[in-house]
Amino acid sequence: MTLPVKIPLLLLHGAEGIAVGMATKIMPHNFCELLEAQKKILRHEPILLYPDFLQGGLLDVTGYEHGNGKIKCRARIYEKNDKTIVIKDIPYTTTTQSLIESIEKAARSGKIKITSIDDYTAEEVEIEIKLARGIYAADTIRALYAFTDCEVSISPNFIAIQDDRPVSMAVEEALAFVTEKLVVDLEKELRIELDRLKERLHYQLLEQIFIEERLYKQIEECKSQKEIIETIERSLQPFIDRLERAITLADLERLLEIRIKRISRYDINKKQKDIDDIRVQIVKTLKHLEDMVGYTINFIDDLLTRYGQNYPRRTEIKAFQEVEIREVALSNLTVSYDRKDGFLGHMVKGDAEMVLACSEYDKLLLIFPDGRYKVINVPDKVYVGQDLLWVGKAHEDVIFNVIYRDGAQNVSYLKRFHTPKFILEKEYRLFEEHNRSKILYFSTGPSGKVKVHLMSARRSRSNSMEIDFAEYLIKGVSAIGKRISNRDVRRISELKETVPQEKQVPRPLPGLNPVKEKKPEESEE
Repeated sequence: MTLPVKIPLLLLHGAEGIAVGMATKIMPHNFCELLEAQKKILRHEPILLYPDFLQGGLLDVTGYEHGNGKIKCRARIYEKNDKTIVIKDIPYTTTTQSLIESIEKAARSGKIKITSIDDYTAEEVEIEIKLARGIYAADTIRALYAFTDCEVSISPNFIAIQDDRPVSMAVEEALAFVTEKLVVDLEKELRIELDRLKERLHYQLLEQIFIEERLYKQIEECKSQKEIIETIERSLQPFIDRLERAITLADLERLLEIRIKRISRYDINKKQKDIDDIRVQIVKTLKHLEDMVGYTINFIDDLLTRYGQNYPRRTEIKAFQEVEIREVALSNLTVSYDRKDGFLGHMVKGDAEMVLACSEYDKLLLIFPDGRYKVINVPDKVYVGQDLLWVGKAHEDVIFNVIYRDGAQNVSYLKRFHTPKFILEKEYRLFEEHNRSKILYFSTGPSGKVKVHLMSARRSRSNSMEIDFAEYLIKGVSAIGKRISNRDVRRISELKETVPQEKQVPRPLPGLNPVKEKKPEESEE
């Protein structure tokens, strides 16, 4: 059973509930958009509906899937100045209190740095955040979306009761059902109104005949109630064709209730006008019944005219660019490597040979001289051995330049590759394992030049060669590489190159570097 509601309340307000083995989560929608969509349904035009929330904010409906997918809601955040940001709208499912608590929690855990947060909310939301020294608004706004309830994900699930059974349906299907029911309900309402008008017309005609034909005079000599009823009924028979239906006892009793005062003040012209007005309304109602679609559209238009201006869309639909947590996370951990003890981690103390500022969300790539490599999470303190060659953040855009010796063939190769794909904690190899295989030279970056010194050989004009890494193709990590020479490599030295300022390429992403080259307190480039 459903009540004859004239607007789609289920979609307007949304609903949420849990039953045995199933749950529903229906999003609220905009009043005007729902009614406009109903008009399109009646015209057999396609529709597409998206949620709208009283809290306002921003909404990404890319994965809405007609009410059975996933949406992302964001607070509307303004940059007041470099050190102050203001939150004006909050996401659906949150309150100003819960939002502030999530921001304070992120600040306590070191994910964001703020000095204060003040709630000036009155009629409209206004939360002001002051930032710490050295922290800027643009970066903090992205971090708020990543680490706090300034962005929330919601998974709608449209399940409703239809024909006494739970049914999973799309938002548009539900609105189409409601619209069809609206047409039926309005038709029932019109038929009820038509019956009411006909009943009014019948009584008005009955009263007109009774008074204008002076039928009331025929009951002056009657002695009993029964005789009065029979006399009135008999006197009305010649006029029965002018009435809308047959005469009933209730009609006769109603005529007898007319007071003499009312008869004496009877206005023939006014009575005829009332009768004509009722007939006009009957004709109008019959016309509506012949075109229920047009009548329903007019009914909806009337609702929009009266109430539409009170319900503008409050939530802005906008596709969000995914916030990469590792990119916005503060580099609040200093990872150190102590070669003497072989430990790596942000809790390593003592004479650290290498240091690197990173966040708890970073992945670290470890490369060893014998060609082994693996990727790990940022550790508190872990033993990696005393022969670690390089450690850095496992970013996909890093280019590695490697010259290694193949122990089986006693030949040196050069290879270039991006950060390889990996499974955490799994060990891989840059080249085939052999007791004489090892990395002779290692660097990161899109360019660089080295000088390779070769073992002396008779008839050889030169015992060295220069290599420009930019001249070699970047291939997969499993590629063997380009053979450098048939002779053994004695040593490799870097060549300094001067690049004009306007042609300088981005600096390679550094890994763990010696302390003398980078201090722990310096920020990551």
